[in-house]
Amino acid sequence: MKQIICNTKFKLDPFSDGGSKRSVQIRELLAKSGIPFVDDSFVLPKKASSLQMAKWALRAISFIRRYYPKGSIKSLRRYIWLVKYYALRIPVVLDKYKDKDVAFLWENTNDRDMLYLLKSTGHQVIGLPHNIESLVKGRSIKALENEVFNLRQCDAVFAISKEETWLLRLLGLNAHYLPYYPPQEAQSFLLSVYQKRESRNSNPIKKFALLGSATNSPTRSGMQALVDFASTQELPFELLVAGYGTESLREVAHPRISFMGTLSNDTLEELLVEIDGMIIYQPPTTGALTRIPEMLLAGIPVFANFDAARNYFNVNGIITYHSFEELLDLLATERPSAPTGYERDLSAEESFVKVVYRL
Repeated sequence: MKQIICNTKFKLDPFSDGGSKRSVQIRELLAKSGIPFVDDSFVLPKKASSLQMAKWALRAISFIRRYYPKGSIKSLRRYIWLVKYYALRIPVVLDKYKDKDVAFLWENTNDRDMLYLLKSTGHQVIGLPHNIESLVKGRSIKALENEVFNLRQCDAVFAISKEETWLLRLLGLNAHYLPYYPPQEAQSFLLSVYQKRESRNSNPIKKFALLGSATNSPTRSGMQALVDFASTQELPFELLVAGYGTESLREVAHPRISFMGTLSNDTLEELLVEIDGMIIYQPPTTGALTRIPEMLLAGIPVFANFDAARNYFNVNGIITYHSFEELLDLLATERPSAPTGYERDLSAEESFVKVVYRL
């Protein structure tokens, strides 16, 4: 069996942002299946002589001529950047792995230049896009075309949602579905919340949390838009705003809106046990695909707008809304029953393992 070389830009932390959690999930699946793997961030050389750098630069120029079509590099600045990029990375990727029996799991799918380098080793590459980055609001159709072109170079691609898998397959890619399921340490935490919620007392005034990783631009803009709207309303409930990086949100003055920022695990647990439900608002873009299964696993009802609810339509515990006004009506009138958990998609996980085994 080939050794798998994993490459991600995210730290491996089951309690951090969504990208970090996804990376941990992937590694747990490999370990559970007995697939040998190592993480390699391709650490760049710290020092090199002028002569060595010149030799690397010449190799980089040769590499660029071989793999980049004539006219595809539009500016001298881009060309110089590529020479520097490959001069430093060819020794730590191509020289290191060219003659070894390995395959790559490539999570940094917005780094197309790294993809060319991985493919040049002659080994297979599985792409694991945490999102289709070009679908972030404000990007162009050309950006989508470029991202699809890059992913098409992979031997297989595993997308995080049904909709993205369908889109990539429609565009001719060998795409499969691998949904997010919380890593083991996070599962234990969420199941503890579930058990404690069973004996919780009802709040005299309902409490809802707006929780998300605001280091993700679409998530932050969605959270800010909902906060701005809620601040203009007379709320018959409390709104608690919290999550990784939410210190970047613009706070508003409202007697029933509280900003809690990034929370410790203990404080997060207290919040999740206490609230009546979780609110998710996402503009038409990517993201939100780690929060929903986590909340369902913790037994917390989720109010998600149509765009955020993708991949989880008609799932027990999800209440879908289409406008802020509809959301306020639901929050004022509904006290939904707790979801009964969230079942992991074992068939999708088995499909992922089988593809990796065949590399």
